[in-house]
This record gives sequence, C-alpha cells and structure tokens, in this order.
Amino acid sequence: MRRGVGLLGLAALISGCATAPPLPPPVENPAAAWQLRQMELKPVIAWKIQGRLAMHADDKGWQASVYWMRDGTRQRIDLTGPLGRGHLQLRQDSHGAELRDADQRTWRAQNAEQLLYRTTGWQVPLDGLNYWVLGLPTPDATAHEELDNRGRLKTLVQSGWDIRFLEYTRYGSFDLPSKLFMKRQGAGAEADPGKNAALEVRLIIERWTLE
Repeated sequence: MRRGVGLLGLAALISGCATAPPLPPPVENPAAAWQLRQMELKPVIAWKIQGRLAMHADDKGWQASVYWMRDGTRQRIDLTGPLGRGHLQLRQDSHGAELRDADQRTWRAQNAEQLLYRTTGWQVPLDGLNYWVLGLPTPDATAHEELDNRGRLKTLVQSGWDIRFLEYTRYGSFDLPSKLFMKRQGAGAEADPGKNAALEVRLIIERWTLE
C-alpha cells in the first residue's frame, strides 16, 4: 500500500506543474548549439531555485519543497516537509557542511551529500546536481549524452545515474531544466548496499533566479 501511495505522490508531483511554454524551433546543427550552450552556461555558479523534490526507493518515499541558494562554493538548501521532520537546512562552504533540523539539532561533515545521507538515509546527488540543474554534465566524469533537436541535453548517464531532462523553461537568455527525473543505476563500486538500492529522484524547478 505504501508503495502505491508513493507512486501516486510522484505522479502528482509531475502533473501538478504549470503547462509548459511553446517549444522553440529546432536548430539546424544541434551539436554546434550544444557546444555554444556549454560555453554560455559554464560561468553560471550563482542562483536561487525554488521547487519540489521527490524520492522513492522500494516502499519508502518522501517529498519536500526546495529552496536552493548557491554562490560559488557557498550553498544553502532548505528542505521543507521531508521524513516528518518539518524542515532541514543544509549549508556548505569551503570549510565543510552543516545540517540543521527543525529542533535546531546540528550535524557537520566535510561534504553536504554525505552529510544528508548519513543523517537521513537518502542519497541526493547534490554534487552532480550543481551541473545537472543547468542541463550540463559534471566536467570531471565520463558521460554518455543524448541531445534533443535544439542542442540541449535530453538524457545523460553519469556517475551511476540516468538523468532525463523532461522539460526546459526559458529564463532570460537561457533554456534551463524545469523537470528532471534521475534514477540510480544498479549496484556500483561502493561497499554500502544501501547506496546501491534502486532509487528514483524527481526535481521540479518552479522558479529560477540567476545571479
């Protein structure tokens, strides 16, 4: 029963978004457009994002509202509603990461992704999302890419994750992802079996603010 509720929740998360704007016309050379797109987006390292996040593994799942502020190496991510905790605030800078819950309990570690996994049991691919939310692959990992006819990422396989870019929305001069579906591949090299379980992540970005 819980599995059915989780799947319905994920479906509602997708269907509850606003209607997508008209698609821009295809380009004559998607590969060239993709090269230009990467050059234009590479300098973007500061933003504010508002949206919703859903995760599902086996018969467990949760959803949360997301507020994500990034300024270079400094990041703050607010998750409201996950795991019955009400609110989690995750911060990371050059000195490390800190997680604080609604009861003002605090945990610290060197890496935000590892800290979130250690305290909640969920492995959100935060390191990859720094690039995937822009529609880019991470620069230092092997990637298998599929482009759409507008020179944007359609699918990406990288770092043990299959990422599908379901929708883009125009923000200023950029087409930026507004719906992403991420599925972790099968057992990897890590020894922790919890990290190798099937896991689905859906991210809906409702508002972008580029700094």
